[in-house]
Amino acid sequence: MKKNLISPIVLILVVVVAAYLVIGQTSYPPLTGPISVVDALGRTVQVELPVDRVIITGKSAFPITSVAYMFSSARSVLYGLDQRTASVPLFRAVDPSIDAKTVSSDLGAGSDAPNVEELAKLNPDLVIFKTVVKLQVAESLESLGISVVYVDLENIDSYLRDVRLMGKLFGEEPRANKIAGYYEEKYRYVLSKTSSLPLSNRPRTLFLFYSVKGGTISFNAPGSRWLQTMMIEVAGGYPLSKELGGGGWNTVSFEQIAQWNPEIIFIVTYSDNPSPASVKENILHDPLWRDVAAVKEGRVYAVPDDSHLIAIGSWDTPNSRWILGQLWMAKKIQPTIFTELDLTAEVRQFYREMYGLDEVGAGEIMQQITGDL
Repeated sequence: MKKNLISPIVLILVVVVAAYLVIGQTSYPPLTGPISVVDALGRTVQVELPVDRVIITGKSAFPITSVAYMFSSARSVLYGLDQRTASVPLFRAVDPSIDAKTVSSDLGAGSDAPNVEELAKLNPDLVIFKTVVKLQVAESLESLGISVVYVDLENIDSYLRDVRLMGKLFGEEPRANKIAGYYEEKYRYVLSKTSSLPLSNRPRTLFLFYSVKGGTISFNAPGSRWLQTMMIEVAGGYPLSKELGGGGWNTVSFEQIAQWNPEIIFIVTYSDNPSPASVKENILHDPLWRDVAAVKEGRVYAVPDDSHLIAIGSWDTPNSRWILGQLWMAKKIQPTIFTELDLTAEVRQFYREMYGLDEVGAGEIMQQITGDL
């Protein structure tokens, strides 16, 4: 008899809980109507939701696109992409119809002053720029009734803030909170193991961008305020680039490198010709470098990259995969502290959870990765 009496009670509880969950789902802010947001420049911007036509362009637009594609609605509202962005394997896996979103007109992709006239012709609801794009461009577009929002994405705090901002713009705030939570969890995991390390336990680490721009070979190190410098410090190293000024790239001579005598060197080229791996091999076998500690110990590493297009897929830049670069650096700089960190599993989880790829899709992107994963 007791067994028969329990079943109706359980049934009532299930119905009540289900009804509560349905009501709870409706408690989210409405996804239609005007909203007011504060962008990375501190500007208050009015945006009408839902946004149906969104353009991301201008200088350093690729990090923004990499974040946008973590939101499912981006697949239907993004357009005006340049051909280079549309060729990224990860974006193509997430958005099979990406070719239809590209434009041949000159919107000023890569410029700090995108073409206002060409942008306006495409009649967007919203344009998203990186903070390096000139404010006059936004003002001109806004005078035409087009909303413009700036994002930064240059450090952990601005990354979390801007992910949540984009979640509001795409009408997916719960998703934005999940994305931000993932980044914060992984970042705090690394920091929790390295924050108390004394200077004596932090290997001298040098991040180098090998450039052949204009036919001139140069080695460049990031400034003290750049993401790469922060990543090395969080990963448990002493970033030699802390000794350089500000942001931007600083050309460094071999004499300076030899004086620093780094114990670890990370190499990027943002190119396949030459690739980071080939530059790494040249350094390891060049007699000029043989007395550098990192070369002696074989601790020269090519930074992983999953798209091989300028800096779009390199894991040190402020695109969505920088968090993978953070985990990777931690494993390379402090291997004994991060023995339990399974990078392959972390990377696979990232592509699945952040971009919604299935096991096969995640595996295909992983096969694209170059560098010393």
